[in-house]
Amino acid sequence: MVEPTTAIGAGLVVLGSRDVLNKLLGPTADYLGGEARNLVDRCNINLDRIFQKAQSRVGEAINQPGTVNPRVLKHVIDEGRFCEDELAAEYFGGLLASARTPDGVDDRAVSLVAMVKDLSVYQIRFHHMAYTLFSELFCGSDENLGKASNYRQLRVFIPFNVYTTAMQCSEDTSPFSLLGHCLFGLGRADLISNFLSGMTEDIQKELKGVSEGGIVVAPTLLGAELFLWSHGVRNATGRELFVANVERSTALPTLPSGAVRASDVTAAPTIDE
Repeated sequence: MVEPTTAIGAGLVVLGSRDVLNKLLGPTADYLGGEARNLVDRCNINLDRIFQKAQSRVGEAINQPGTVNPRVLKHVIDEGRFCEDELAAEYFGGLLASARTPDGVDDRAVSLVAMVKDLSVYQIRFHHMAYTLFSELFCGSDENLGKASNYRQLRVFIPFNVYTTAMQCSEDTSPFSLLGHCLFGLGRADLISNFLSGMTEDIQKELKGVSEGGIVVAPTLLGAELFLWSHGVRNATGRELFVANVERSTALPTLPSGAVRASDVTAAPTIDE
């Protein structure tokens, strides 16, 4: 394993600790072998950060026997070492934590890691924003996400100021230039559904009570599954979105208020009425 002084100098917390790494990964840690030293030599702070987040998601259960499927570990390492975005790191770390099982046979997280790999940081931010709002606005609902026919009635309205805050764009990138990229990209991946966006008059054609521009979007079972697994909710099918205890990520700023269930504004009168 890695020399302690080397690990500390590189700022690595999990990769530099044989004990923590073995607890987190179980026997699968053996697959790293000399690779762990190479990772330190490359100062792979990115990957260690993911492992730290996985350790945090596992919590006290890290002291119980468990192991991560080798295929899941491989995919996380392959992509994670190049991941510099804080929220993306949380997704990879959460998936690594969710993949930890008593026998390490379960490799379902492989497909979810592949999904995250194929998403841009902006799509990940949009996905997290949307599903955080879905889980909060429909908390306690008995709606069945297993039925695609129910998706539309689970739509939320997200004002543009909420969206732009979540995107955390640099000065040379307009969040509005990313909107189509996020909506159609996530829609194509079946991670969101029934979406539309526009200014006030455009949204009012669908939701009469809206008084500002924004986005209307609905969840999908797959999108909910990815959200829950990325938060360390193991064995989640997506149906648990409205009952699972999922905290807002600290990787994104506090979102302004204003997002509402679409059903709460549909029947309201228009501004002109």
